[in-house]
Amino acid sequence: MKYSLRAEPIEFVQTAPRRRTWTADLAAPQKAVFAALTDDPDTWKTWFPNFRSGSWLAEAPDGGHGVGARREVRLVKPVVFHETVMAHEEPTRWAYRIDGLTVPMCHALIEEWVVEERGTGSRVTWTFAADPMPLISFTLRFMPWAMSSTFHRAMKRLDRKLAPVAA
Repeated sequence: MKYSLRAEPIEFVQTAPRRRTWTADLAAPQKAVFAALTDDPDTWKTWFPNFRSGSWLAEAPDGGHGVGARREVRLVKPVVFHETVMAHEEPTRWAYRIDGLTVPMCHALIEEWVVEERGTGSRVTWTFAADPMPLISFTLRFMPWAMSSTFHRAMKRLDRKLAPVAA
């Protein structure tokens, strides 16, 4: 990776210099949404905008894709992330730290996904906790609608993808 990020503890989700949170309600049930987030990262390309591919690089120390597992995510060129799972609390909370990336975005970054049961559906909350470099700082401060739009499109696509499960 061209840029290594500072390794922060999971508490950084609450203490980061810049935090943005977005929420969406889905018809899909909590367990199906959590599985879609945490299982095969390559399936994200079917519902998350600008996502090109993903793969697991290493299992967690105790096996599987829990805390300590590492993955690679490729967005539109030239953006590639290497991530480490920081929280895996099925079916409610999943978080990962960005360890390295190919473009200068942040000094530190953790993303957290919380999936709550909501009737027969679910509520998804995505928190982007960062110590940003100037470009992403500008986006987070003055153009939060850009990331909000991406998140909401992703959740609509994911809900459509999981619709047969929700029916």
